[in-house]
Amino acid sequence: MEIARNIVIDRPVEDVFAFVSDPRNDLKWCPKVVSVEQLVGDEPGPGAGYAIVHKPVPGRPERRMQYECLAWEPPQRIDWREDDGADVIRVTYELENLGGKTRLTQRDDAELGAPRLLRPLFKAGIGRDIARQLSALKDLLEKER
Repeated sequence: MEIARNIVIDRPVEDVFAFVSDPRNDLKWCPKVVSVEQLVGDEPGPGAGYAIVHKPVPGRPERRMQYECLAWEPPQRIDWREDDGADVIRVTYELENLGGKTRLTQRDDAELGAPRLLRPLFKAGIGRDIARQLSALKDLLEKER
């Protein structure tokens, strides 16, 4: 299942790329992320790997997720693979230069472990989460100006 959302951020594309390309910043704009630890590589970039603890579903236990950078095209695109043992999500950030502003599109291609009957509910929830996170990112980056 594919889910996509986008937002325009009043910051140059290079600034937005630098921020979203480092998963250690997720703690600042993704409220479901509890911790981030880099396990592979010294810096963000191709092949970098992380252990992320997140709480994707309220009222359910936290999950440990493997997070790996699959593709890196500064400042236009980053591809990630998330695997928490129940769900695998391929996340793509596409960044478009709008002359001092940036359109950031997040596309999630999700393979969910949830029963088929519940997948539409999960799709709607993931879409809401992405929209909230992108709004939080916009607020954070525009305040830092």
